[in-house]
Amino acid sequence: MASDPRAKGAEDLQFEKCLGRGYFGEVWQAQTKSDRKAVAVKKVRLQLILENQLLDQLKREINILYSLQHPRIVRLFFHFEDKYFVYLGMEFCIGGSLFDKLQKSEKFSCQRAANYFLQTCEALDYLHHLPDKVIHRDIKPENILLDANDSAKLADFGWANLLEQDKRRTFCGTLDYLAPEMIRGTGHDESVDMWTMGVLLYEMLTGQSPFGSQSKETTCKRIVHVDLLFPSEMDQDGRDLIAKLCRKNPAERLKVREAMAHEFIARSGDSFAGDSAAARGGYPPGPEKGITAAGDEDLPRPSVVARKLRSECEKLGGEKEHLMQAIQNMEDQIQKQKDLLRDAEAQDCIMLHVYKVYVL
Repeated sequence: MASDPRAKGAEDLQFEKCLGRGYFGEVWQAQTKSDRKAVAVKKVRLQLILENQLLDQLKREINILYSLQHPRIVRLFFHFEDKYFVYLGMEFCIGGSLFDKLQKSEKFSCQRAANYFLQTCEALDYLHHLPDKVIHRDIKPENILLDANDSAKLADFGWANLLEQDKRRTFCGTLDYLAPEMIRGTGHDESVDMWTMGVLLYEMLTGQSPFGSQSKETTCKRIVHVDLLFPSEMDQDGRDLIAKLCRKNPAERLKVREAMAHEFIARSGDSFAGDSAAARGGYPPGPEKGITAAGDEDLPRPSVVARKLRSECEKLGGEKEHLMQAIQNMEDQIQKQKDLLRDAEAQDCIMLHVYKVYVL
C-alpha cells in the first residue's frame, strides 16, 4: 500500500497553482518534494485567526479531520505552521468543487443531482453515526469536492463540531444554507445538516438558492418564516424530498438514512453510472481546462467565452496582442469579483449574530 504524503515544513513542498483565495487564506495545488505526491495545501493566515479568536476552531478542524477515515471525506495528511501561516496538507481532488461545476452547468439533471446528493449523504451517515457524533454545519457546493471519477468528497470542517451536548447553540455557517433554529439561536443538532442537504438539492436542480436575496435581513426572514416555493417543472419526487428535508421543525426532518432511501434517490441514482467522469475518461485538472458539463455549449460562462475569444484571436494579425490582453484583463476582473464574494461570505460567519435581531 502506498504511503501517505508527508511534509514537515513549506520547504518540503513545491507549490504549483493557487486554487482559491478567501478572507483567511489560500488553497494551493502542491507536490511533496520527497515523493512527488499531489496534495491540496490550505494556507491559513495565523494573524487573522488570532485577531478573530478562531484558533480553537482551527485546532478543532484539524483534530476532527485527523480522526475521520471515509472515502467520501477529504483526508488530512499533515499540518505544520510557520511565523505567518498554518498549513493543512489535504487530499487533492482533481475535479474541482461542486460550486465550479454548478457555475458552468447552472443546474444538474435529476440523475447527476441525485448522485452527488447520495454521495454527500454517505459522508453524513458516517459522521452522524460516530460514537462521538460530528455535525458539519457548513455544507455548500464550495465544500464538496470531486475526484478523478467525479465522486463527491465532503471538505472544510472549519465549522464542524462534536455533538457533546443534546443541542449546540453556536451561530455559524453560511447564511443562505442556515437552518431556522441556527438563526433563532434555539439550539441545534445533526438535523441542521439535513436542512442544508435540502437547500443543496434545490440549488442543484434549479440553479437558484431557495431563500437567497440581496438583503441578509430578508434572507433570514425567508428561512425562518417563509415556506419553500418550487418551480412548476421540478421533478415531483425531488420536490417531495426537499420539502421533507427543509421542514422548519427539525424534529420533523428526514434523517440521513431516510433521505438516502427516498424514491427520488432510488429512481434517479441508478441511471447515473453511465454518465460518470470515469466513463468519459475523467476530468481535467481544474474548471478552466475545458467544457466538462452538459449545457455549457448552450449556456456559456465567462471562462468559456474567454476560451472562444482566445481561439478567434489566434486567427488575427496585428490586433492579436491587444485583444489577448483585453481578454486577460476581463478574466482577472471576474476572478477579483469571485474573491470579493467569497471574502464577504467568510465575514458573514463572524458577524451573523448581528442579524439575529431581524428575525427574533
